[in-house]
Amino acid sequence: MNRILAFLVAICAPWPALALSCAEPSVARGFHAASAAPQTYVVVRGQLSFDEGELPKGMTDPAPPKQTEIPARITGKSLSMAGFIHHFDREITLEVLCFGPWCGGAVDGMDVLAFVEKADGRYTMSIDPCSGFVFPNPSPDQIKVIQQCFRGESCPLD
Repeated sequence: MNRILAFLVAICAPWPALALSCAEPSVARGFHAASAAPQTYVVVRGQLSFDEGELPKGMTDPAPPKQTEIPARITGKSLSMAGFIHHFDREITLEVLCFGPWCGGAVDGMDVLAFVEKADGRYTMSIDPCSGFVFPNPSPDQIKVIQQCFRGESCPLD
């Protein structure tokens, strides 16, 4: 009888909350991944502008889309050997990826350090629930590390 009672309690108990486990974001790791990828990336620091209403709902949607493309714009500077000196003001596609109920997110007007993919004259910035190649409100240390990596200097993976 105790086994039956324990079984009933177990199946009636709420399922444990599932969590997404992400590695701590690292611009050096992002640099190495982008460098190894077949795609071409431009490193940009700037302000992201888009309609937040177009973001996928994630946890509140029982089946969010795996990918949502949102028209956006980044205004700032792209990275060169001399630092972030080249004006960058482009229409881009913000590609928001969802892993199950977890979706990448962004805030209109936020300052970003991002690896923006360039293909056929178009620019795409992908963000996933673990941030991907986008680093919101970059710290001075993150800016320093990405500049070192870009120049071929020390680029530790942590």
